[in-house]
Amino acid sequence: MRRLPLFLGLLVFLLSAETAAAEQFAVIVNAANGTEQLDSKAVKARFLKAQASWSAGDRVRPIDQSEATAKRAAFLQKVLGMTTDELDRYWLERQYATGDAPPAKAPDDATVIKLVKTFKGAIGFVSKEAAETAGVKVVLLVSY
Repeated sequence: MRRLPLFLGLLVFLLSAETAAAEQFAVIVNAANGTEQLDSKAVKARFLKAQASWSAGDRVRPIDQSEATAKRAAFLQKVLGMTTDELDRYWLERQYATGDAPPAKAPDDATVIKLVKTFKGAIGFVSKEAAETAGVKVVLLVSY
């Protein structure tokens, strides 16, 4: 009987350590963007160009990551609620229906940050660590 409380305590510790060690990605926008915070629904609307402009009138310019990473998979699942195939299909249909081009693709966090810093209407996602010292505005943090 004495081992049960010890086992439960160890289990709680391991589960909390695993949660604390979870990685995070940051959704970022240009530092001059007037938006301070977005929820997942608002990020999705902008990333999929359902909302084509920011409140100041700047055109939304989503930037996707081209590499199949855990971070991109988490963004697709947790923010967009899509798989890679569903996103590809969405953009094919949207391009056919409206002429909208899919988001620019960047090979890594550094390139996403560079593009977000360059274009006032840009929105992208990078690791939390990359965003912290990048001179961009973090509008949403998501754990995965």
